[in-house]
Amino acid sequence: MKALSGWMGAACAAVVGLAGVAEAHDLTCSKLVNGQASVEVSTYPFTANFSFQVNNVHPTLPSILLTAADPLLVLEGFSFLPPPPVVIPVGQSVTSNFALTLNSYDDCRTLALLDGLVDDHIDNVFTSGFDLGSSLCTARITCVQPPPEVCTATRTLGFYKSHISAVQQCLAGGPIPLGSIGIVATLPGAEGLLWGDPAKYPITGLPRSQLDRIRFLVARQMLVATCNQRLFGGLTVPPNLLALVLTALGSVDCTTLETLNTQLDAYNNSCDAGAFPGGFDPGPATPQAAQALAVDFTIPTGLICIP
Repeated sequence: MKALSGWMGAACAAVVGLAGVAEAHDLTCSKLVNGQASVEVSTYPFTANFSFQVNNVHPTLPSILLTAADPLLVLEGFSFLPPPPVVIPVGQSVTSNFALTLNSYDDCRTLALLDGLVDDHIDNVFTSGFDLGSSLCTARITCVQPPPEVCTATRTLGFYKSHISAVQQCLAGGPIPLGSIGIVATLPGAEGLLWGDPAKYPITGLPRSQLDRIRFLVARQMLVATCNQRLFGGLTVPPNLLALVLTALGSVDCTTLETLNTQLDAYNNSCDAGAFPGGFDPGPATPQAAQALAVDFTIPTGLICIP
């Protein structure tokens, strides 16, 4: 019995010894983002500066880093430098850095979902591999959705094309002068500009000249911008944009008209998701009814663009 007990004790000791070797760690790792274990991101774009440090913790011998991987960041172009295998002397370490730009909350959220958990945290894992096993480490980025932008509401061409009531409320402020295009004072005339074809005239179907086409585009963006200011307030950029447009609509300078059209469109899109001011009711969206009211009153000018 003593012999059997001694044999079993030796066997158990051998198993424990083997387990100790299997669990030995020659390397450890640490991972930080912007110098911290965890950061919250609420303003974008945001640059996440990752640092990956692999340490040799063997008491007497150098250790070899055989693999270094972060599967999530590989999708963004990460690779550990210097590339493994890397011999790390006793008591020393090797560090690799990687910068990741998150342009928006959606970018951040997408990476958070790719780490395998449905949450707002990017918990990608870095693995440093060596001959006896591997060491894992992670750093957390928490994606915070920024608060809605505080801005004065605007709406685009599509909104006014669909909302008869909003156009009526705009026209209640008086006729809208549009330079050489004419004056919009009625609902059919306003809908005619909103629904008209920039490429050709109504009824005849004849093509518009380059000048008449850009004048038409500018005039309807001017109509939309005027309604935005009348219904919601706010300032254009530059503040005298509408006055500049009114003057340009009487010219044949197509280059200037193109530039002003871009500026008007940018203003009309600047706060397209902003909340309406209290008391404003746009009415239902009825695009078919609005289109049925449209009367395009524009006529050929016979003029051409002069650079």
